[in-house]
Amino acid sequence: MLQVLEAPATADVGDTLRVWLLVTDNDGVASSSATVTGTVTEPDVSTTAMTVTEQAATGLYLLSYDTTAAGRHQVQVGASSATFGDDVEVFTVEVAAATGTVPTLTLVKAYLGTTSFSDSEITDAMNAEAAAQLARCRIPPSYPADLAQALKRRVQCNLARRQLPLGMLPGDGAGAQASTVPGNDAEVRRLESPYRRVTVG
Repeated sequence: MLQVLEAPATADVGDTLRVWLLVTDNDGVASSSATVTGTVTEPDVSTTAMTVTEQAATGLYLLSYDTTAAGRHQVQVGASSATFGDDVEVFTVEVAAATGTVPTLTLVKAYLGTTSFSDSEITDAMNAEAAAQLARCRIPPSYPADLAQALKRRVQCNLARRQLPLGMLPGDGAGAQASTVPGNDAEVRRLESPYRRVTVG
């Protein structure tokens, strides 16, 4: 008998699909006497055999395949044995193409427009905000466009706050009071909300 222990439902182009299988005999005892195979049918209906690696534990197998194209992939894994016959499992994996890239200095400068900040100051802010975003969000392997936009916005806010060391916007001298600059930008929160780490407890 064939049991799929772990298999991905989604992946990004360039990821390695890994499927863990456990093969047992008719009595439910792990068995390594089977021939295990795996085949991936890509979106263009071409097929490729998966790499099969038997693990040290009896009956445990790892099947792997490096993705190269976006779209729905059909994965078929099977085990064949003279002891318990044949068993097959079929499932699909959605592979997504990259939709964005981590912003470069050039892209961030284009987003900022005319600015008096030097390249080194902008780079310093980029490094700090990229680290802050990583600590706050789950970053997918394929860096998405909304996180890229949020990072550019983070850099813009970082640089703007550098000119306000006390974190206060001054009054206008006509009755308007000084105000505190918000620590969290609403646009950054909106763009990053699908990726925010959930705090438990």
